[in-house]
Parts: sequence; C-alpha cells; structure tokens
Amino acid sequence: MPDSSLVFAARLFFFIACAFWSYLLNRPVGGHRLRIGRLSWSAAHDIRYEGTLYAKSYSFAYSAASLTWAFHRPRPADPRWLTVTVHDILYTSSTGDVSTARLETVLWFFPVLFRWTAGPWADVTIDGLRIKVQKSTATPYWIQRLRENLVSTFLTGEFLRADVFRTSVRFAGLSEHEEDKPKAYTDPRSKLAAEEPGEDEGDEEEEEECGCCAPSSTRGSNGHATYAHQEEADALADADAYKTQPLRAVDDDELRFSALARRVHINNTEGRIYTFGAIDAQMRRNWAEDRGSFAMVAEECRWVKVHFPFERVAPRAWFTQLLSSLLHFPIDLVRTFNYPVSSMNLYVTRVDVTFDSFRLRDAELVRQGFSLAREKAITSNIDWSDVFFDALVDAFATRK
Repeated sequence: MPDSSLVFAARLFFFIACAFWSYLLNRPVGGHRLRIGRLSWSAAHDIRYEGTLYAKSYSFAYSAASLTWAFHRPRPADPRWLTVTVHDILYTSSTGDVSTARLETVLWFFPVLFRWTAGPWADVTIDGLRIKVQKSTATPYWIQRLRENLVSTFLTGEFLRADVFRTSVRFAGLSEHEEDKPKAYTDPRSKLAAEEPGEDEGDEEEEEECGCCAPSSTRGSNGHATYAHQEEADALADADAYKTQPLRAVDDDELRFSALARRVHINNTEGRIYTFGAIDAQMRRNWAEDRGSFAMVAEECRWVKVHFPFERVAPRAWFTQLLSSLLHFPIDLVRTFNYPVSSMNLYVTRVDVTFDSFRLRDAELVRQGFSLAREKAITSNIDWSDVFFDALVDAFATRK
C-alpha cells in the first residue's frame, strides 16, 4: 500500500537535503550523492545523482546531459512564466531503466483565466521515452500506477474514436507461414537421420512405371509434372498444399498475442482524454522454457484535461473566472501536493515499454478484466458457479 502524501513529502525533502549537502561537501551523505559538472545562473551540465533506499536494498542512478531553465513575462497570448528543459535523461535502478532524449516542462500563470488549459498548471512534453522493466513481479510503483490507469481507461472509458483495432494470436510451429521464415531457413526434416538399410535391400527390384502414371518432361502451370491422369494429380497436389503440418520436436511451444490500434481517442469520464496515434503491443510466452516477455510501442500519446459538459455549456465571465481562480488556488495546491500529475497535461512523442520477464498472471488487463466481470456479475445477481455448471452441462450434453 503506498505511503501517505505527508510521509512521501518528508522523504522527498530529506533526499533533497542530502543531495544539497552532498554537492557542497563533494561526498555521499545519507547514501546519496549529487555531482554537477558545470553550473551557471540558467543551466546545469553533466548532472549525476546516485542513491540507495529501503536499507540499501534498492539502488538507483540518475544522469542528465543538461538542465536549463528560463523565466518569462506572462502575457494573455502566452501566459507561461517558466520553462524547464532536460536533455538526455537516463535513470537506472535495481528493477528497471528509463531514458528519454528530451523533457520540457512549461508552467502557466492562471491558465484557466486566460483560457489556455482546462485546469492544469503545467504542460510536460517528453521526446523518445524508453522504459525497460526486468521482471513483472517487481514492477516500479509509478509504472504500476500508469498501467492501472491505462487499462482501467480501456475497459471502462468511452471510446470516441478508433480507426483501426486488430488482435492476433499465433502459435509457433502451427501457424507459421513460409514467407515468415528467413531466407537461410533449413527444413529440420532434412536433418533427420536416414533410414537404416534393410536386410533385403539388394534383392528388391525396381517396379516399372506404367505409361499412364509416368511423369512427362513438361510441367503444368502449378509447377507439377504432367501426368496422364492430370486431374487426379492436381487434386492430390492441392490437398497436400492445405494439409496442416503436425508440431515437430524442433518447434518452439510458444504463444504470441499481438494487438494493433490506430488513432484512438478515449474519455475516462473524469475530465481526461487519452489519445494515441499508433499502438503496437505483443506478449510472448514460451511454455517449454517457462519464460515470457512483453513489448509495446506507442506514438503521439496525449493525456489532456478537458472541461466538463456543464463548464462548456455556460462559460464564466472574466471577472467571475478571476475570482474563482483565486479562491481555488489553495485547493489546487493541495491537490497538486497529493496527486502531482493531476495538474499537468502530458504529451509523449514515442514510448517504448519492454518487460524482459513477464508472467501472464501479472498482466493488468487480466486482473482488471476478471475484477470487472465479477463486479458486473454481482450487480446483475449472477451466480458464477451456476454459469460454469450450466456451460459444462451444455458442452457435454448428448444431442439427438
């Protein structure tokens, strides 16, 4: 269970104090060390921060090529007052790694008053986000929360647009196509040992082919030799082409589930719109080696707060909006302190997520899917035991 906001804030201030004194003393303080290669009034270069948590059971390292900040004079056409940009971020830890080429944060001055945003005080833009998790059983907390929010939105949100959505399931060895195999592919059956010679090998006489079944030198359009009984030969060739091949010993007993989506817009019914330009995800499970992996690539991802319907119907006047912004400012500070991401709009150009070791039972879609089905069954007064029993009886019932 996550810690309370006060405990988290106390730990955060403690880490900041340790990092500050570590930079001044140029030595680790409380298991934390901060080093800055070059520092000026508007930028810091070659930043590296190392630390340990939870009795040194969790270690992490953060590095960035540069950190710049610039102040602005807010204007009605552009009410920004601070821009913070970080380049070449790399975060490594005991459970996973995160990297990004560029992160830019823009802070707004009363954005609702100037009708710049629907409430968030900051816009965050991430260019090229890469997340690598070693094991699904030890997923970092913030990644787990991100998975929960995304899956919950997909299951319970309102789909406003989805141009393309496809899923596929592939079983290695049974659904492989010839064009998917590499050019240097060698048929494993060609490597099987030749049959041992029989005892009567020298005594067998070659049977003479009859004239009607002997192949001629010409070949048909299908690539097969021309026979006298051509129709029967073509039928046999076509039957062999569509015959299902059995699973061989050299094939991997692997399952691959893939999902593809293009231009997806979802409303989570809480004033947030999720938009994705493209999503490609694949989960692989090798039953023979007892291992699995997961990979996802998403492009043009946005998480934007929008006005509620009643706010769009009756917009407030400028004076009323100013008074409302001043009165709600303390509430926004408390909400930002408790839930920081609620006060920002997020835009990610591309995100790559990889799980080196992934278990099917750790999939958030499976967890929330079963929980949602169970909740719907309870609210609809459906007894799961009766459902499974009726399905079992229907499956094995004798039909006349």
